[in-house]
Amino acid sequence: MALRGRGGVARLVLSAALALVSLGATARPVAAAEPAVTAPVAKVVFLDGITYTGTATLTADVKRVEIVIDVEGSTRSIVADVPTTVSTGSAKLSWVLKTPGGFLLPNTDVTARFRLTLTDGSNVVGPPTKVHYDDTRFKWKTVTGEFVTVHWVDGGQTFGLRAMQIGDDAIRSVSSLLGVTERDPIDFYVYGDRTAFYDILGAGTRENVGGEAHPDIRTLFANISPNAVDDPWVGVVIPHELTHLVFDSASQNPYHGPVHWLNEGIAVYLSEGFTSSDRSAVKAAVQAGDLMPLRALAAQFPTTQDRFFLAYSESVSAVSFLVDTYGRDAMVGLVRSYADGVSDDEAFTAALGVDVAGFEAAWLASIGSSAPSPYGPQPAPAGPVPVDWGGTAPTPGPIDGSSTPPPNGSDGTGSGLSADSVAISVIGALAIVVLVAVWARRRSVRAAAATRAVPAVGAATDDAADAAVDAGAGASAVAEVPEIDPASPVDAEATPSADAPDPESEGRDT
Repeated sequence: MALRGRGGVARLVLSAALALVSLGATARPVAAAEPAVTAPVAKVVFLDGITYTGTATLTADVKRVEIVIDVEGSTRSIVADVPTTVSTGSAKLSWVLKTPGGFLLPNTDVTARFRLTLTDGSNVVGPPTKVHYDDTRFKWKTVTGEFVTVHWVDGGQTFGLRAMQIGDDAIRSVSSLLGVTERDPIDFYVYGDRTAFYDILGAGTRENVGGEAHPDIRTLFANISPNAVDDPWVGVVIPHELTHLVFDSASQNPYHGPVHWLNEGIAVYLSEGFTSSDRSAVKAAVQAGDLMPLRALAAQFPTTQDRFFLAYSESVSAVSFLVDTYGRDAMVGLVRSYADGVSDDEAFTAALGVDVAGFEAAWLASIGSSAPSPYGPQPAPAGPVPVDWGGTAPTPGPIDGSSTPPPNGSDGTGSGLSADSVAISVIGALAIVVLVAVWARRRSVRAAAATRAVPAVGAATDDAADAAVDAGAGASAVAEVPEIDPASPVDAEATPSADAPDPESEGRDT
């Protein structure tokens, strides 16, 4: 039994040793936590904001936590700091992208990711999250054609089919004219309610706008009521906005876009032509001297209603003149030349043989107008000039070379103070000494007069009164000592007490 027991213990010890060896061979040191971040979780509330939440593992070398947001159609990212409550360890992340009307349009993809920046300048970028920003206020009906997908709320299927057919026909026509092929889908959102339409475009939208095209997201928006399904205007607004999309495809480049009047003028020309109402508006402006130069319409149109509509009339007038004078091929060549990123003058010269100023001069001559006067704020006229400002400006006289002016305006003593300054300082000091002496004498006289005027509680004698007057005679130039009537008793309440305010502090003489 004893031998058997020893053998069992030996086997147990051997097994334990082998286990320790095995554990040592397989064990690894625990690695330090690495900085990391999760993909954002997005919660979208239309016309309010997109809330992004997530989690990050922070280490001592993480110096900044950010969110990076890319909005479809934009060439720049939105980057913002994300606050955290801890500097190391697990941190909860939260950030809100505010989306009021006009900031983020419906039918836009938004991609977000969290990013950690380390002290050495490197980054740890988390996985992306993409959301599609939709107008969730309505239940949309949808119909898809060859090029255009129409989304609408009010009205029956007939309305959607007609809008889709008009859109497809416009894309075919304009694409053929400008020599581009549209392959990417185009979404067309029709709002029957005007307020809802302006909600998405934002508070800065002009009240004259009935439709907008946004080539960057391949989307157009229009305000068309359901009862206008057969209105001729529907056959105008849809081709007009879709022309902008094709125009953008034909001229797109990263450097320089076409002038605004050319874009709008071609959209009007191809969707409705140079109508009699536009001709009348241009003619009236020429006669009244209110015509705007084309260079004033190169970037944006005016905001007032009359000038806004005149800008469209002038634009289509200029495009009509361009086609009549140079031909449709020249118009197409002008649009397509912008795809090379050239300037306005280079584009016009290549397509028409004249620069922008030369084209405008020819157009003005065709409508019988002289060069328009600048419209808008003008420099204020020059005001009166003071008499002393006239004539030749005075020049400093020569400095006598025999003497050198003392530095810093001093008298040459090196002290930096002139003789006048020293004298003024001395007089001021003496004045202060005199005032202090007078004040001390005055206080002394008052104290003596008060003591002698009231030697005890009772009636004052003539001798006491005379003594008080005699004592104050020397200070009569400073303060007047009142007479004391010997026949009147001294009022005990008038006697200064410990609790009474100091007469000096009240500004009174006693």
